[in-house]
Order: sequence, then structure tokens, then C-alpha cells
Amino acid sequence: FAAETKDLIENASKKLKGKNLDLIIANNVTEKGAGFDLDTNRVTILDKNGVIEETGLLSKDCIASEILDAVEAKLP
Repeated sequence: FAAETKDLIENASKKLKGKNLDLIIANNVTEKGAGFDLDTNRVTILDKNGVIEETGLLSKDCIASEILDAVEAKLP
């Protein structure tokens, strides 16, 4: 996970590559309706092949489902 306050894609991409990850979930914690202490969030899922998927503003339960789907899609 990458909680960012600016340059979301750039910073998350650096973490993804620097830590040799398959996926990273990034969110801008300063964005209205997203972040900590809320029932909603908006995330960007980046993978090592350069695929970027942005969710809309969703409940955190829906965000969790989106993340699990992204992980499952990477499994053999």
C-alpha cells in the first residue's frame, strides 16, 4: 500500500519498482471522501507491467473486493 499526499502515480510507481512488487495499491489521503477514519475510499491499483486501474469513490468493503480481484487475476 502507498498512502500519498501528492504525485500519487509517480510515488507509487517508484515504490512498486523499488520493492520489486507485483501490485501496489495507492491512495491520496488528502482527497475528499478518501483515506483514514472514513467509510469510503478511492484507490489506484498499479501493477509491474504498467497497468493502472482507478476505482471510483467506493465503500471500503467494495475497495477490498476490488483489491482481492486484482490479486486473484495475478495468480497462475
